[in-house]
Amino acid sequence: MSREALDAALGKWRANWPEWAIAELFVPHPLRETAVAWFALLDEFARAAWGGSDPAPGLAKLAWWQEELRGWAKGARRHPLGMALQVHAVDWNRLADALSLLRDRDALVGEGTAVASTLPFAGVAASVESELFGDTPVEASRLARTLRVSTGWPVRGLAPAGGAKGPVPRRVLDALAELRMVATAKGWSLPRWRVPWVAWLAARSR
Repeated sequence: MSREALDAALGKWRANWPEWAIAELFVPHPLRETAVAWFALLDEFARAAWGGSDPAPGLAKLAWWQEELRGWAKGARRHPLGMALQVHAVDWNRLADALSLLRDRDALVGEGTAVASTLPFAGVAASVESELFGDTPVEASRLARTLRVSTGWPVRGLAPAGGAKGPVPRRVLDALAELRMVATAKGWSLPRWRVPWVAWLAARSR
């Protein structure tokens, strides 16, 4: 496992979120790589759960990730993202157990039921995320909404959460997701000139 492999894994997520290159300037520098690795990990889970027409490969991948996360808890790692994340003392076993909540594909991909079905996993992920960054957890609905935006799934019916909570990286990414949602709803191209403004507001909000 090499630094090049980690950079490739992080680069895949960055390619999906090009606006992050600007927004992350408002995230404390020591948190930046961990943030991208964490967000990339969540995307891996979501794409395994929701992607493709045949659920079998995704279910197998979720099972692989469960084994991988349990390995992280023991100090071992196989996936490049582990280079940035496994060293952190968070409850990787709990996150591994929560992947079972993503195995009901019919509920997760159906727009009408996806919100309720995603929230249990999102709640656990938000709790682990708060350990990772040493901050208050974000609302499960906000994490779930951003994850669906990131992986290209519909978010209608997923109401905005009340206040802006969570670690700085989470608040900034959620703000970018909201910007994407507004642009999509109005049929606009993403207004890049607004990225620094919304990222700054999200980073300083409490």
